[in-house]
Amino acid sequence: MRLVFLAVDDEFAGSMQRYVFERHPDWVVGLVISTSVIYKKSWLGAVAFVLRRSGLRYAAEMFRMKVVRKLTRARKVITPSQLAKAHNVELFYSSNINDEASLSRLRSWAPDLIVSTNFSHYVGERVWSIARFGTWNLHKSYLPHYRGMAPSFYALLNGEQRVGATLHKIAKGFDTGDIVTQVEVPIEPGDTVHTLNQKTSDAGGRMMAQFLEETNLEQINATPQPPGDWRNYSYPSRSDIKAFCKKGLKF
Repeated sequence: MRLVFLAVDDEFAGSMQRYVFERHPDWVVGLVISTSVIYKKSWLGAVAFVLRRSGLRYAAEMFRMKVVRKLTRARKVITPSQLAKAHNVELFYSSNINDEASLSRLRSWAPDLIVSTNFSHYVGERVWSIARFGTWNLHKSYLPHYRGMAPSFYALLNGEQRVGATLHKIAKGFDTGDIVTQVEVPIEPGDTVHTLNQKTSDAGGRMMAQFLEETNLEQINATPQPPGDWRNYSYPSRSDIKAFCKKGLKF
């Protein structure tokens, strides 16, 4: 197995990857780290976008979740770059996974499989065909429910009792590809966006490692997602944030 991971360098992607690194570090031949929080946007552009779309409260909560928690938590946060350095895996930093430099680096690793783990780029068709068994994504919801970048926020807002994690093939659109395997994750009283992100990332990472250990990738029987008007849950609006806070929910 020659595996390449695509990731944002945060604790959630770290949770997704760590079981593979712990059990089979020899599988991972390369790691691409995104340098853009939002695809094709600078840090300043990303902040401006979030402020326009979701408002100051959401921007502040995301900063607290992704930066402040990392600096102040007693438990050490494990990120993909830390895992890669600990296991001497080559790192490549990319602002656009679809540009020629990124495509060239992916080809140089000659991967059997590419897996996106909490990655912030739209992964285009030229990436899909590089790996022998294609390019997959590990998403923090039970697809086709809660496609998009904010599944935990909206699952809490909508009062769901369970969410999940799904490993699926990447196709056109967002989180629309055939399902390889998935697992349900219960929502418990007191869960926040952060705890739910952590739980689904951890469950998804365990599921992915076990699946890769037990499955012959030449005999994958992926299941198409059911047809229907499945919503994409992207950055919440200001009214969504207001309703979330009014319910007493926490980030």
